[in-house]
Amino acid sequence: MPRKNSLGKGLGAMFPDLLNNLNDKPNFIICGIEELSPNKFQARKEFGGNEHKKLVSSIKKNGIIQPIVVRKSDIGYEIIAGERRWRAAGEAGLRDVPVVIREAEDREVAEISLIENIQREELNPIEEANAYHTLMNKFSLSQEEVSSRVGKDRSTIANSVRLLKLPSEVNDALIKKNISAGHARTLLALNSIEEQLRAFRDIVKKGLSVRDTELVIRNIKKVPHPEKKKPQKEQYIIDLERELSSKLMTAINIRQSKKIGIIAIKFKNMEELNRLANLIIEAGEK
Repeated sequence: MPRKNSLGKGLGAMFPDLLNNLNDKPNFIICGIEELSPNKFQARKEFGGNEHKKLVSSIKKNGIIQPIVVRKSDIGYEIIAGERRWRAAGEAGLRDVPVVIREAEDREVAEISLIENIQREELNPIEEANAYHTLMNKFSLSQEEVSSRVGKDRSTIANSVRLLKLPSEVNDALIKKNISAGHARTLLALNSIEEQLRAFRDIVKKGLSVRDTELVIRNIKKVPHPEKKKPQKEQYIIDLERELSSKLMTAINIRQSKKIGIIAIKFKNMEELNRLANLIIEAGEK
């Protein structure tokens, strides 16, 4: 099992059979760019920004220096590592790219995709959380196993995945960097979606810091939830309960809703039940 410090050593330290000797000429071939398809386990969903533009410019000038790692698919090849270079190559106008073909199981592909992006710090918090979630749910890895593979503490993995429990409005803001992961984690202390959304909108409206947000959350949790008042019975229902209780010599409770009403007659034992039943039967025969 790879140690947690493997992440800093690069992908080759964790997947030597897949990624070693990528630049040895006998190991790679030239492939049409249209023959490649994106990694179905790609954690990153957003491609662009200044770094991407710089990569496109570099590829226009120098071409692709490091081959793209792929595996065979039903039609062409699926990218294992290097999707960012493949996309940039297309934008740079290249028709062919160097690829090295490897055999890899789905789990290895998912892990490589996640680790490659984490090393470059290219994932937003929700993309990273979804990637961990995929490893744990699709491939049945524990948080400890994911922690070992990606080189991060188990608590970091757990806190990341918990972000997926927040409302979509909050997660969208996190992706757009309108709030930070620190803000989002603070919102998890609130129990209801309604409270989370109210606090979130307050954060955005007032431009609150994470520390200010923590104070807001603490104040919300101090406020007791108002108890729902039981609907008051109308006076004629109360009077009717008293009259029936007097005649039957037992407690009577009348409950009403919009669709149905219930008369509850209390009895303590079978003898009292028989007495009440006889009273009701006799009253019906008169």
